[in-house]
Amino acid sequence: MEKYYLIMDIGMTKTTCALFSEDGTPKDDYFLVVPSKTKEGAEAVYANTCGALHSVMDHFNVDREQILGIGVGAPGPLDVERGVIIDSPMMGVHEFPLADRLKKDFGMPVRMDNDGNLGAMAEQRLGEGKSLPNVLYMTVSTGCGGGAVLNGRVFRGSHDSAAEFGHISIDPEGDRCPCGNRGCLELLASGTGMRTLMRRDIAAGKKSKAFEAIGYDPEKVEGKYLTEAAAEGDEYALDFYRREGRFLGRALATFFNCFDPDVFVLGGGVTKAKAYFHDEMMRELSERAIRKVDPEQVKYSVMNDRVVAYGAYLLIKEYLEQG
Repeated sequence: MEKYYLIMDIGMTKTTCALFSEDGTPKDDYFLVVPSKTKEGAEAVYANTCGALHSVMDHFNVDREQILGIGVGAPGPLDVERGVIIDSPMMGVHEFPLADRLKKDFGMPVRMDNDGNLGAMAEQRLGEGKSLPNVLYMTVSTGCGGGAVLNGRVFRGSHDSAAEFGHISIDPEGDRCPCGNRGCLELLASGTGMRTLMRRDIAAGKKSKAFEAIGYDPEKVEGKYLTEAAAEGDEYALDFYRREGRFLGRALATFFNCFDPDVFVLGGGVTKAKAYFHDEMMRELSERAIRKVDPEQVKYSVMNDRVVAYGAYLLIKEYLEQG
């Protein structure tokens, strides 16, 4: 009887589930992606999580005896040992014992970690930082999450709150972030932050093909229209992405100055538009980093949307193997 690991990545916009074989291969390369219900409260998020896991099991007609354990990635801050989501500002989930609930309802071992940590683990074990001891990872998506592998081990800090890269202050006089800080990178460079800035620009009367495509309706703002406009040479869109590059470059300079990594890997939906912000990001990084950063030290995830799922597989596998 074949054995598997059940894997889940709970994101702020979407939740991804898969069944991994013991050797780390996603069964039939099948990843179930469903909308997250993060605006409906913790219980809705949990019910959505369980439903997605059951759907994957039903899809492959596997029973619980075939599942070795469940690996979960979730936005932080977390208490990894207790398996609790302490506070996820953009999800609206607080002190939620996710791992214990899953363990009780599914009757199997569960291990959970910050999605950024799992991204860093996957990149260091399997991806763009494979076999390098010091790898940093940041997803630029609905939010901005981060993770660090230092000397070959995931670095979580004293309270599982290390590498919260999205909450460094890029603009100290900027808007208040749900985390309590002002001008966080997440407010400026994430997909959510970009949409906020675009809506403000519509209100300010700025013109762009990105806005023409939606009839200047702020409720219809999406990053894809900005990318399409940039591809057509729209000056507003190109300027917007250059500003995105400056935000990210400032952040990367801070991370390089603090950690001196072998490689920094960027992932997430926003990085699909890297052609429009990469050069400006690297210029800003070069100007602000203490030591010269080799361009090869900044890479983009190939696993990208699946990187946390691969990290969750590694998490539960290594946890069970190491006891």
